Amino acid sequence: MMGLALRQVKSWLPVDSYRIACALYLLLFVLLTFNYWGRGEVIAPYRQHAELGLADRVDAQHRENRKFSDFANGYIPEVQPQVAHTGPGWLPLWSKQNEIGRPLFHTSGFSVAYPPSWIISHLCDSPWRFMTILSLSLVFLSGLFVLCFCRETGIAPMAGLIAGCSLAFSPFLTYWLTFPMFGAALCWSAMGLWGLARLARKADLASWSILAFSAYSLPMTAYPQMVVYHAYLLAGYGLVILWRQLRKDRSLALRYLLLAASAALLGGALALPVYLDVAGEVKESLRVMPPVSFFTVVLPRFATALDAFKFVAFGTVPELFGEPAGAAFPYAYNAISVTLPVLFFAVAALFTRLRQHWGWWLAVLCICLLTFVDAIYTFGVQHLGLNLSRTNPLCCLLLPLTIITAYGVDGLLKDPLGAGRSRAVLLAAAVAAAVLLGAFVLSRTTGMPIRPRVLGAMAVMLVLLLWQLRSKHPAWPLAATAMSLVITTAPLMLHQDPRQIATSSPLAETIRAGLTAGARFAVAAPGLPVLPPNLNASVGLPSVHSYNSLSSRRYHTLMDALGGDVLTFGRLNSSIAPDYGSAMFWMTNVGAILSATPLAHSNLRLLGDEAGIHVYQVLDRMGEAIQVVAGSAEGAHDLVLEDPRGLQRLPAAKRLDQTDVLEFDVTPGQASWLVLSQKYHRDWQAQVLAGGTWREAPTGQVNGVFQGVKLAPDATQVRLRFMPFVRYAWIAHAFWLLVLALLLARRLRGREI
Repeated sequence: MMGLALRQVKSWLPVDSYRIACALYLLLFVLLTFNYWGRGEVIAPYRQHAELGLADRVDAQHRENRKFSDFANGYIPEVQPQVAHTGPGWLPLWSKQNEIGRPLFHTSGFSVAYPPSWIISHLCDSPWRFMTILSLSLVFLSGLFVLCFCRETGIAPMAGLIAGCSLAFSPFLTYWLTFPMFGAALCWSAMGLWGLARLARKADLASWSILAFSAYSLPMTAYPQMVVYHAYLLAGYGLVILWRQLRKDRSLALRYLLLAASAALLGGALALPVYLDVAGEVKESLRVMPPVSFFTVVLPRFATALDAFKFVAFGTVPELFGEPAGAAFPYAYNAISVTLPVLFFAVAALFTRLRQHWGWWLAVLCICLLTFVDAIYTFGVQHLGLNLSRTNPLCCLLLPLTIITAYGVDGLLKDPLGAGRSRAVLLAAAVAAAVLLGAFVLSRTTGMPIRPRVLGAMAVMLVLLLWQLRSKHPAWPLAATAMSLVITTAPLMLHQDPRQIATSSPLAETIRAGLTAGARFAVAAPGLPVLPPNLNASVGLPSVHSYNSLSSRRYHTLMDALGGDVLTFGRLNSSIAPDYGSAMFWMTNVGAILSATPLAHSNLRLLGDEAGIHVYQVLDRMGEAIQVVAGSAEGAHDLVLEDPRGLQRLPAAKRLDQTDVLEFDVTPGQASWLVLSQKYHRDWQAQVLAGGTWREAPTGQVNGVFQGVKLAPDATQVRLRFMPFVRYAWIAHAFWLLVLALLLARRLRGREI
């Protein structure tokens, strides 16, 4: 009966069609992401009540986990000015919310400098919604590109579907939805594989464009260290194809090399405006190059056999022991794990299509050697570019394992029923069963509770996989894959009701009352658990603190003067211990101080107590800018003022503030300086209106920290513009629009693309 039913299904469902495979993939994606598009929820790890000093009186509808605090403390504040930009031009460039001013970042896909992000920014006005669309788009496209790659390489459609699901709905991608840079690395690398494979078959504009857009998108959106790993992977795959081309026709191989290299180089060149600014920030920063031991911390190490046993169990079936995305999960979990079907198909691939995909196993071997052999990893950190951030190399196993999975399923679907195929199924099932049995034994040995329903569901999944002994129909592996989406993937996806995400509080409003005339707040040492650095930007409260791995040496100078530390290799400052009467504190224009304990100083007045936190107003501060009568040596562009409060000041008033463009009315008559309570940056360019004409004015740093403009005696107005290289990101927009127009035009004319 079951065989008859499957034959009937096959009669009306053409499983050998990639159109059907894509339709099924879309259906699975829609079902899995229903919480986002059906219920209007957003990707978010928590609702920010504690961060804003609020008592959470509403029961959380969904799981919360503050392990993902970078989402709220880094990414949302960076995206917000992109979706709410009202200033001049098409691209926001500067933030006044932290670090007494700093450039906005334009990597990770958070900026409208990247064309797809520009489109997303016009579809929504909420940074949470922006991040949700961005992350889910990357997830969807990653699986779609795997399907395209499988089609290009002759893999069966249902094998491509299962492989696409294995990547897009993998534990790694769904667990890290709040970090879209990880998904971007896999998404655009999969696109690059497709482009390389298609270019070998058809050297046309479409193939070249696919590869070039992949090369452009990787540096613009992906996590830099993962870009390095996947660049090696793509280069290796490209060399394999080149070798095959050389064996056939040298002229074809040369054409392939030129087209592939030009696509990669042009894609990278289009990202240059962004990375020239990044290079400048790195040069200006005090980023410390840590020792190799800093990077090896994330590598798995086994002191006992039990550690290795746990590594295997939590790398394959962590959901047996609890909810891995929950804060209470009993094991350090980073989603570097595979599902039971992927494990099964990878083992089966060893016995079905090894000659076709041995190169992918070589990639797996290289990654494992990097992970488990200290000398090799140390060499990589010192010489191969693996020192951008500490990243477990095992997270880059996912793409090779996805392709291996495709070949494994392809072999099971195409090989005839017989001894060879049965051996592959039995051995794969034995490995999967051994993992389940080992997890059960681990539970009994260590006392860790196991979830019986999940264990039962995995047993059913194993039966579905084992049924391939008797049938080649794709319904069995597809059903097992779908079960893994329900058991493993869906519970990992963090989501919140946007109406429950706190964006204001009585504490925030009390602080806001003390922030007039461009003032900012600061937290007195030893610090507070509320309004962590950068999260303050998402609620519109400027702060002197910073969470920025590229904070400049000028910011470090300021923090030293204010009694604050910049921790974690120059990344974080969350409190200061200043002399509230000092000149440097006065110039910083702090308008409110938050403290866990009472403070007594003549320059502070208590505004109120909220959530057990004392909020003080600063009585005497510089304001946004002053014009001081001071001179500097001829040709010098920097100024040192011992105490500007004792110098002659002239009336100056701000007439325009568009964040990236500032204008001031100043008083003529004497040589002077306009000093801003803002960190100096080389890309601020100044003009002065003198004698009815605008002319360039020199800028410089004041007291090694602040932005200054040297004024001629006849200057009546000052205009400052922030002019970084990223302004030229429009070139990439125009280029890709032109390419898209060419592709569409050729398509509409009925020509081969």
